[in-house]
Amino acid sequence: MEQLNIAYLIDSLGNPNAGTEGQFIKLVQGMSQRGHQVKVYALRQSDYLTSGELGVEVEFLDVTRMASPKALWKMFCLGRRLRAQNTQLVQTFFNDASVIAPFFLKWAGCRVMISRRDMGFWYSANLLKLLRWNRRWVDAAVVNSKAVGEQTALAEHIPAERVHVIYNGYAPPAETQSDVELPAGPVIGIVANIRPIKRMQDAVAALGALCGEFPDLQLVIVGGGDPAELQSQAEQLGVAKLLHCVGGQSAPQDYIRRFDIALLCSESEGFSNAIIEYLQWGKPVVCSRTGGNPEIIEHGKNGYLYDVGDVDALVEHLRKLLADHEGYKKMSQYALSSVASRFSMSQMLGNHELLYRQLLTVEDK
Repeated sequence: MEQLNIAYLIDSLGNPNAGTEGQFIKLVQGMSQRGHQVKVYALRQSDYLTSGELGVEVEFLDVTRMASPKALWKMFCLGRRLRAQNTQLVQTFFNDASVIAPFFLKWAGCRVMISRRDMGFWYSANLLKLLRWNRRWVDAAVVNSKAVGEQTALAEHIPAERVHVIYNGYAPPAETQSDVELPAGPVIGIVANIRPIKRMQDAVAALGALCGEFPDLQLVIVGGGDPAELQSQAEQLGVAKLLHCVGGQSAPQDYIRRFDIALLCSESEGFSNAIIEYLQWGKPVVCSRTGGNPEIIEHGKNGYLYDVGDVDALVEHLRKLLADHEGYKKMSQYALSSVASRFSMSQMLGNHELLYRQLLTVEDK
């Protein structure tokens, strides 16, 4: 197959273990390993990018303020270089790059792709005006779920035929032998940072509703953030000893393997990496019916879906899993098979490569 000349334009890259950052790293390294010519341009430096760990060439553009003559000049210079280097494709990641760059990338003669991986919480009225102007220079919007794609098309006025869903790719989970100290009893677990959008108060309320039937039930929250409000709520409900907020962990899988049921109560999700990790460990998932969650969870097969904020439904689904041992086993087995067949690394890389080649065969109108 013909080698492609691909550039990736990003804002920066801070935490390589975060969801979007991790997927970007896998994509860039995967394209390089498949024999394509790959280069990354970053608006700003970061410790990870300067360390060389990414394994491909990185050039820093020194752009700190988007609305500045310097930023526009830097984009013009980038476009001129891309044209001279005969770069065929440019895909942006993160938000700033997709706001400032599309016109200059198209002027350089490149096929231009933007990436969208959330439900648009960062949109503002002024940004949307600019993004809607940008759409004429965008050949494709790559999204990680149908829900994100629908939101992107609606908000940014991008034609639906230019929106392409490519689900995240995941390697099989690494085996872990680490044991974490948790009290005996069934464990409901969440891996997410403590933020209002995650609605963790619903999980604590469910714990309070179920503790009478299942007095040794434990709720474990793995993620950074201030747990004070959750702990106060648990004290009021009489379940403070059953709630364990263990903070951010470098190896959350050590906790996931101890979960019996995995939970996500969010108001909004683009595509949840946590849900995939839960399924990879064979954990039935109970999660809110929002964003891309219904594209991962098949209700009644590998988990249960409930409407955002419906604590009664959340409690009922948890009760069913805690009480029905045979049903739990079937759901656990299906959890493993469902994620392995749909969200592999090779499938994610292959779908990107296929899209890149398709874009190069389309004539500009």
